[in-house]
Amino acid sequence: MRLSVRPGGAVTLTVPHFVGVSTIEKFLAAHTEWIERATQKMRRLVPLPHGRKEYVARREVARLLVHERLAHWNSLYHFKHGRVAIKNTKTLWGSCSRKGNLNFSYALVHVPRELADYVIVHELCHLQEHNHSSRFWELVARAQPDYLRLRRSLRTYLLHK
Repeated sequence: MRLSVRPGGAVTLTVPHFVGVSTIEKFLAAHTEWIERATQKMRRLVPLPHGRKEYVARREVARLLVHERLAHWNSLYHFKHGRVAIKNTKTLWGSCSRKGNLNFSYALVHVPRELADYVIVHELCHLQEHNHSSRFWELVARAQPDYLRLRRSLRTYLLHK
């Protein structure tokens, strides 16, 4: 059996055809707390517009936003980076390759500016520290001392349903 909770809080139980009602009832009783926690969490998520059409419509707006904010924040760090790509990602807000290429989700246009800035600073700092060590977080904190709050806030947005 498999339980899942979708954004908005809808609970789905997938059951093989051979499983009896009493087994299902026991399974649900054993997972009641998990269902309640997961439902509360998923009700808090904010699903963002997504899909190919949305990506095509917003990609250039996202590119302008990212380049403008990247220049702004890099005036503090002065890091060298490679190409900057805007992608239709399903799970990542951004990434930094070992070659110094930066990738960002076009969905950054749908979150508050301070959260887009957090993602941009985060990836920018990976140019110096390719890890999440204390040195990395110290770099992030130079630009955004409240990065922990921003990081938590970003988790309320769902890239894809």
